[in-house]
Amino acid sequence: MSVQELERLVRKYYGYVADLEGSDVETFDLLFVRDKIQSILDESTPEKDIPSSLYERVHDLDRLLWDERETFLMVVGEKELRHARQQQHSRRSHWWWYLNELKAWPQPIREQRERLSQVFVPAAV
Repeated sequence: MSVQELERLVRKYYGYVADLEGSDVETFDLLFVRDKIQSILDESTPEKDIPSSLYERVHDLDRLLWDERETFLMVVGEKELRHARQQQHSRRSHWWWYLNELKAWPQPIREQRERLSQVFVPAAV
């Protein structure tokens, strides 16, 4: 897929995250859009020049979704989310399908690496 397709999906994701109080159909579409975004990111290679600003935008929207998960769950319903997740066979790495079960923000790899580098200081030789 192209960068333009990713940009289109990120705009759509933004629209859904910005208005989480919409219908449950729109809220479920948010999950499918986020799956498509992740698929593109997973398939990306160094040859596909995805601007870092798009990664940052997805991260920011993910954080907003996490912060607004209670609103999301009120619209969708935990039982319905669980059922949809089972129907989709969603992987645990697709945390947005597990908003009703997660207790902490699933930090992106970059943030985990930065935090670990602050904790573990290389030993002096």
